[in-house]
Amino acid sequence: MAGGAPAAPAPAGREEGECRLGAGDPWGAHPAVLHLDIDAFFASVEQLRRPALRGKPVAVGTGVVASVSYEARRFGIRAGTTLAEARRRCPQIAILPGHAPTYRAFAEQVFALAARLSPDIETFLDDALVDLTGTERAHGHLIRAAARLREEIERRTGLSVSLGLATNRMVARMVTRLAKPGGLAWLRPGGEAAFVARRPIEDLPGVGPRRARLLREMGLTRIGELRRFGAREMRELFGEVGLLLAVRARGEETRAIATRELPRAIRRETSFDAPRVDADGLEGMLHYLTERAGAQARRLGAVPRRLRVHARWADGAQAVRSIALGGAACPSERLCEEALLLLRALRTRRLGLRGLGVELSGLAAGGGSQLGLFDDGEAAGARAAADLEPGAAGSGAEAAPRAARSVPAAPARGRGALARPGRLSARRAAALDEVADEVRERFGFRALVRGR
Repeated sequence: MAGGAPAAPAPAGREEGECRLGAGDPWGAHPAVLHLDIDAFFASVEQLRRPALRGKPVAVGTGVVASVSYEARRFGIRAGTTLAEARRRCPQIAILPGHAPTYRAFAEQVFALAARLSPDIETFLDDALVDLTGTERAHGHLIRAAARLREEIERRTGLSVSLGLATNRMVARMVTRLAKPGGLAWLRPGGEAAFVARRPIEDLPGVGPRRARLLREMGLTRIGELRRFGAREMRELFGEVGLLLAVRARGEETRAIATRELPRAIRRETSFDAPRVDADGLEGMLHYLTERAGAQARRLGAVPRRLRVHARWADGAQAVRSIALGGAACPSERLCEEALLLLRALRTRRLGLRGLGVELSGLAAGGGSQLGLFDDGEAAGARAAADLEPGAAGSGAEAAPRAARSVPAAPARGRGALARPGRLSARRAAALDEVADEVRERFGFRALVRGR
C-alpha cells in the first residue's frame, strides 16, 4: 500500500508503504480502477463562490447538514447533523441552503477532466470511477497520471479531490478514504485480500448499521473475520446478500465500470435575486443556459428530442413552453434560437421573472455526428406547435387553453428577427460547436461566449 502524491510524502495518518515509481508501472496486465471523490463538495463550492468563507466552518443543507467543510468537522459536525445541533456545536458556522445547478456545473467540469484519462467512467453526485485498465501506453505510469489529474482539477476548478487507485471499484473506494483530504493513495495488485481484511467491518459495502451491530455482537470487528464463515453460514445470516459479502470480504469485486445511462433530461436553470424585466438580460441568460445544456448533451453523445423553457414570475406563478426537435442533432446556434422563441412566447405578463430555465429531454444516443435540426435552413416546415404546460403554481393568464398559446411558426430565413442571412450550414455549425466545446473544456465555459 502506498499513499500520497508521487512527489511528496503522504500526510500523517495515511497508511504508507513502498512505492518505487521508477521501477515501471505495477499494474501491467492487471485491472486498474481510479476512484475520484470531491472533498466536502457542496461546502467547498460555497467557499469558492464566497472567498470570505474560506478557512471557516461552513455547512450546506436545509433541516439537516448535507455537506460540511473540514473546518466544521473539527466540531464534530457531519452530514446528517441537524442544523440546530450544528449551530449549538459551532455558533460561528455559516449555514447555506445550497444551489444544485451550481454544484452540478462544478461536478461536470471535474468529471470532464477525469474522462480524458478514459471514456469508461461512471459518475455519481460527487465522485466517479474511472477504468484505467490498459491505458498505460496513453498515459504512462498510472500513479503519475492520477497525480497529474488531481493537480489539474485543483488548478482549473479550485476544488480539492481525493483519489484511490486499485484493481477493483470496491477496494479503490476504500483506498480513497486513506487519501482524504486532497491526497492520492494506491494499492498494488495482489494486496487486496490483506488490505481489506484489516478494515473495520463497517467499511464493507453492504454492511449497514444494522448488520454491523449484529456482527459486532458476534465479536466481529474486522472484515477479514468474516472469512471464517462458509457460504452456507453467510447465507443463513444475511440471506442471498451474504454470498456477496463473502466475496467482498476477500477483496474481490465482479462489477465492471459502467458508463451511466443517459439521464431523462438535462436541465440548466437560475434564480434572480430581484425580478428581471429587461428582455436583453433575460434572453442573454437563456442563451447561456441553453448553450450549457447543449454542450452537456454533446458531451454525453445524446440527441434531445424536446426542448422546454420554463419561467417563474415574481408572484410565484410558473409556465412552461416546449417544442419537439424531431430527433436529429441540433447545433447550439439553432437550439438557442428555438429557446429564445419559446421565451418570447411565454412572456405574456408585465411582471418580472424570478427564475428561468431550459431543459432538453427525450435523450437518445446520437453517436458523434452533428446533423442540423433543419439542414435546408428552413425552420417553418419542421416546427411543432409549442404548448403551454401549466406549472405547479400556474394560474390566471398562465392557465389559458393550450390552443391559444401555441408558438407561431418560425419565419423562413432572412425574414424573422432570429433568422440571419449569415447562418452557418449544419456541418459548419457542428464544427464550430466541436471547437467551442474543446476550448471550454480546456479553459472553462466562460472562456468563450457566443454572441447573439
